[in-house]
Amino acid sequence: MTIEEILSKEENQTFDRKSINISPKDLAIPIVAFANADGGDIAIGITDKTRRIEGVDFENKKLNELLRVPFDFCNPTIKVGIEKVPCVDEKGRENH
Repeated sequence: MTIEEILSKEENQTFDRKSINISPKDLAIPIVAFANADGGDIAIGITDKTRRIEGVDFENKKLNELLRVPFDFCNPTIKVGIEKVPCVDEKGRENH
């Protein structure tokens, strides 16, 4: 999926956008919901309502916390796939 597709896609039962500032506990909710359904995609680093690109490259500590969510907040552990999508963030920096 490209950044353009992520920005234009409507949120639904299989797609959600989350800010890089989401708490790990709050991120566990859509992960579990998608795991209990037919799967889905969560785009992290894009605000929910305004679709502003925050990116994730400059938030390494926070990103690592979020990547641990399927292991630390889901029981049983949920297997997830990770895909970095190149973009330019709100500050004009190359990002993912």
